[in-house]
Amino acid sequence: MTEENTTSEASDIDAQRQAELDALAAQLASAAAGEPEAKAPRKRASRRVTAKNPAEFTPTESEEAEPAESAPKRRKAAASAEAPAAEEAGDAETDASAEADAAGEPQADGSDGEAAVTDGEPGDGESAEGEAAEGEQRSGRSRRGRSRSRAGGESAQNGQNGQNGQQQGNRRGRGRGPVGDDVEPEILEDDVLIPVAGILDVLDNYAFVRTTGYLPGPTDVYVSLGQVKKYGLRKGDAVVGAIRQPRDGEQPGRQKYNALVKVDSVNGQTAEQSVARAEFAAATPVRPSTALGLSGVASGLGKGARALAIGETGKTALVAQIAERVSAGQPESHLMVILVGPRPEEVTDFRRSVKGEVVVAALEQTAEDHVTVIDLAVERAKRLVELGIDVVVLIDSITGLGRAHYALAARTSAEDPAIALPARRLFASARAVEEGSSLTIIATASEGAAIDRLVTSELRSTANAIVPLA
Repeated sequence: MTEENTTSEASDIDAQRQAELDALAAQLASAAAGEPEAKAPRKRASRRVTAKNPAEFTPTESEEAEPAESAPKRRKAAASAEAPAAEEAGDAETDASAEADAAGEPQADGSDGEAAVTDGEPGDGESAEGEAAEGEQRSGRSRRGRSRSRAGGESAQNGQNGQNGQQQGNRRGRGRGPVGDDVEPEILEDDVLIPVAGILDVLDNYAFVRTTGYLPGPTDVYVSLGQVKKYGLRKGDAVVGAIRQPRDGEQPGRQKYNALVKVDSVNGQTAEQSVARAEFAAATPVRPSTALGLSGVASGLGKGARALAIGETGKTALVAQIAERVSAGQPESHLMVILVGPRPEEVTDFRRSVKGEVVVAALEQTAEDHVTVIDLAVERAKRLVELGIDVVVLIDSITGLGRAHYALAARTSAEDPAIALPARRLFASARAVEEGSSLTIIATASEGAAIDRLVTSELRSTANAIVPLA
């Protein structure tokens, strides 16, 4: 389409509009002179573009330059004018609304394409003034209806979101959180109780009674933190209690483990005595003065000593000899032998020959299991010292604990001193306390690897005695 054709078409449209305005002026003049008004039939504006030539609907330069915000003012002025002018403005507004609906664009009143609420169309016999007034009423009702619809929709959506959030919060809260942790489980008269016993392992937010040793097992018993606080339970305690037997036809809950419902004794004492006992860390450490009664390379060690046997060979045989002599010379002491990564046949030999407790961090177990077993076993030894019992712990070897921590530390150099801190902290637990009991730790170590040398060098300054092995 050329510019000349566009200009000629725009001129034709302006001429047609000028002719309509002239006719309107003549009609007004005749009405003022008292002549009867000739009422022309009203034409309904088409809501759809049916022309085959889109150029017929090309806006003029004056219409393109007209700002969008001036359209409402123009419609208001047309509505306040005479009836034909109001009808023409209403038809123009109808055409604009129809084009906006066809294009799918938001309208000027912000309805975003929402359907307007109307009460019907005026009849042909109604006056132009009544039609204009009714058009304004419909427009007001439409805007109010859209506002109410939009506000109601937002309110309903917010209410639905709040209800969904509350339901989700209720679902998230069921079976979790501190609810019930501080409440003692109720035991009914017809409940059947099953006795359980094991070593308590206290974690961050809960605790378990390990019923199969020092590692987690399928028959472990769950203990709430409320029970831990109530009975003064500590990591390494020997707990004897009971769980509730499920009733006939009772469906198992979401809990994987049975819960402890009754505490009978803690380390052979009542719950009241357990709460009143002293803490290991609060005891006063003193120099080991009482002889342990050993001979050979371990002679001269006292109760509460920290001895480190360093060598590449003969470590396991030395531990076996010391275990035998402690069993014979110190029968009142509690003997614990901790084997880290031993050969399977060595485990059998120790269990058959040692008159004490043999704790094994097996060779096929993970580094995490090794750390768990050793830490819980030493905590168990501390609980016995709190009862006034002398405890002797033999570890073969403590550099194996350093290797386990090194395996669990991601991207850490073998020369990082932080790797040896757990082993040093464990080794420093040995002491003689002024209250009359003691914890003796005799550990073997090697210096074959870089991590072994790091651990051994950190433990040298902590040991009371260094025993070199050939």
